Amino acid sequence: MALSRAIDRSGMSLELLQRRLSAHDVRVSLSTLSYWRRGRTRPERPESLRAVSIIEQVLGMPNGYLISLLGPRKPRGRWASRSSAKPHELLWDGASALAPLLAELDQPAPGDLTFLSVREQHFVDRDGLDERTLVHVVVRSEVDWRRTCVVLHRAEPNDAALPRITAANGCAMGKARVHQPGGFVLSEILLDRVLRVGDTAAFSYEVKWFGTERSSNFTRAMRQCAREYLLEVVFHPDAVPSACHQFRRESVRQPEIDHGELRLGAFHSVHLLTHDEKSAIVGIRWTW
Repeated sequence: MALSRAIDRSGMSLELLQRRLSAHDVRVSLSTLSYWRRGRTRPERPESLRAVSIIEQVLGMPNGYLISLLGPRKPRGRWASRSSAKPHELLWDGASALAPLLAELDQPAPGDLTFLSVREQHFVDRDGLDERTLVHVVVRSEVDWRRTCVVLHRAEPNDAALPRITAANGCAMGKARVHQPGGFVLSEILLDRVLRVGDTAAFSYEVKWFGTERSSNFTRAMRQCAREYLLEVVFHPDAVPSACHQFRRESVRQPEIDHGELRLGAFHSVHLLTHDEKSAIVGIRWTW
């Protein structure tokens, strides 16, 4: 890309370029500059185009050169890229708090990773409280040089503390950001190697919960659909519910649908299996 070549010729780091933009009262995150440089996203909003104009000045390029290379705007809609990633506003109440936090993390652009498999084992303790969730993920990279992904979990309103996310296998934890009022925890997952196009990676991490009230459901907000998603809820033998049902929601503002009953097995667990699930939210609900 022309921008990447121009930055390389200048010998300027993205951090220095960001500071030069700030001197012109233009605020652009490092992740956004990195996306532009690698062609993974394109500047289209007025403030972004102004930033490109300033970049031309800073790098000594002809006025309007980079903007002329952008061509016509891409079709609008929910992520007009490789992926149909859903806006956070469909998945969470109070999602407006997430944007500034995500800007500080190395979040893949929509479509950078394909989620081939996501398996969650959620454990409920003897008091009926959410105890922990073990998450197993298999991804395939659709771009070169992808090393991270970002996971997001949210506490219940009455939890004693925010959930704690730790690496289990095939990964390490990177930077983390929290939004205490909304109960959000966002963490970078560092894969065990840098992925090239077509490479796959398998990793797992654990979420520790700090509930104070008996739980009644486990919910997965699916920003990108997984080819296969398996949710298993495992109950302690001393805290077995009387009934369990699966459910789906088209968005956080829509009612639950598909209340199919799930039968408890002999080892006190139920599961939900989906393939290429299009619903924004899926989960299992139980009654005591």
